Amino acid sequence: MIVTVNDVLRITDGTLIGGIDEDTRKELLDYEIHDIVFDSRAAKENSLFVAIPGENVDPHKFVAQVAEKTKAILIEQGEEDIIAKADIQSLPEGVAYIKVNNSLDALQALGAYYRDFYKGTVVGVTGSVGKTTTREMITQALSSNVDTYSTTGNMNSQIGVPITISHMLDNPSEAAVIEMGISEPGGMDRLAKIVRPDIAVVTIIGQAHIEFLGTKEGIRHEKLRITSQMDENGVIFLNADDPLLFEMKDKMDVKTFTYGTNTEADYRAEDIVYENGYNTYTYVHNNDRILVNLSMLGKHNILNSLAAMAVADHMGLDLMKAAKSFEDFHGMRQKTIKSEKGYTIIDDSYNASPDSMKAALNVLRDSDISGKRIAVLGDMFELGPNTMSYHREVGDYIAALKFGDGKTVLDELITIGDFSTEISDGASANSDISIHHFDNKDAAAEYIKSILKPGDTITLKASNGMKFWEIVDKLK
Repeated sequence: MIVTVNDVLRITDGTLIGGIDEDTRKELLDYEIHDIVFDSRAAKENSLFVAIPGENVDPHKFVAQVAEKTKAILIEQGEEDIIAKADIQSLPEGVAYIKVNNSLDALQALGAYYRDFYKGTVVGVTGSVGKTTTREMITQALSSNVDTYSTTGNMNSQIGVPITISHMLDNPSEAAVIEMGISEPGGMDRLAKIVRPDIAVVTIIGQAHIEFLGTKEGIRHEKLRITSQMDENGVIFLNADDPLLFEMKDKMDVKTFTYGTNTEADYRAEDIVYENGYNTYTYVHNNDRILVNLSMLGKHNILNSLAAMAVADHMGLDLMKAAKSFEDFHGMRQKTIKSEKGYTIIDDSYNASPDSMKAALNVLRDSDISGKRIAVLGDMFELGPNTMSYHREVGDYIAALKFGDGKTVLDELITIGDFSTEISDGASANSDISIHHFDNKDAAAEYIKSILKPGDTITLKASNGMKFWEIVDKLK
């Protein structure tokens, strides 16, 4: 869908600034916008560049460079301020500088405008853990039946969501799956006004962002605001295996379904078996019983795929096609890398919370491994005043993690960072685990390279700010 500068002015209540003669003004008002970008490096002809000041960078200082690529720039600062920040004599001429009160508000207004024109079914996905994988699995299941649009990468934020929505109409689709991530009170209300999902899925209520949302109940309240813009036809799917969500099944203002291994769930996974690198289970709803072979281990991935099956079922799609689509599914976040030296790296380093760390450890437990099981864990951020106790909780979980025969799962635990000493301390209750702590990644990487042998499997997980991908790169 193409809009013009004139449309942007109307939608955002913006004004054109700078000395523009009448002929140039008319030309600029008709200038077409083909895409919206917030990174100056991504700007090109017919882009609308939205300058949103961040904690570390104010993109207003790149306005002159962007003006060489496109004639549409949305700003929230005045001409004199931009000239000073960009260290230029004057704003480049022949460009529509659209001045608004707040660039983020303007971007979100544009996202909401694009959403008005989408006629397909919109599925919104949120939760403390598993949003991205669940979003990908829903997309996989729906795509096996109908053309489906989806969030890509990590575009699930206050900035990423409206930009994602702005591309919904680029190609025809019957469904769209939008990931919606929040970290502060009121965040979901803002996203819901843009996305307006017809169907919502909430994966789990964990500790992620508890520093800003106060309590798990506070997190739940914010996540469930995903339904705030739904009409009488809106539907929400809640994870029945999460007590905080299951207790809300009869308290929502919209039609509510539950999914899980819980026998009271509306959509259930039964007869779960881990074998040959697959999770195998039976999908059960009413009279339907369908075998699902999932090419990813871990109970959390069963629940993620179950949510996808439930959504596909609710939409009346072919469930056999949906189930078949999971046989070759590989998630974006967790990557399995086979080293030339004979060991396996499970790179789950994108982000971490206590719940997702436990899930990663369970995958290590359930994997078929001939050598040692090694976990490299780092600090988890944004956990608030109970940060240390949450890290200790993971350590206690490691100490108690056993196979069915009572044997300890982990052979070796390596922790890195300030907070993760609590993980080491908690795990030390199990003397069968070899434990090493490092203050920095470089020393840890050298040690890890010295101990890995053919047949070993190593899992790496920490908050994104720990940059564990740098360790992964050294181990490949």
